[in-house]
Amino acid sequence: MDKKADSELLGKTVFYLAVIAMLVFFWWLLIYDHGIVSMHK
Repeated sequence: MDKKADSELLGKTVFYLAVIAMLVFFWWLLIYDHGIVSMHK
């Protein structure tokens, strides 16, 4: 049972890290003044 708990914790950690990385990327892409939009002007 200990292996399953470790696996679930790892899965949740990877999921939340991916969500945070995606939110930061879209913030940089669409909202941040010096992001991709200003590079293509």
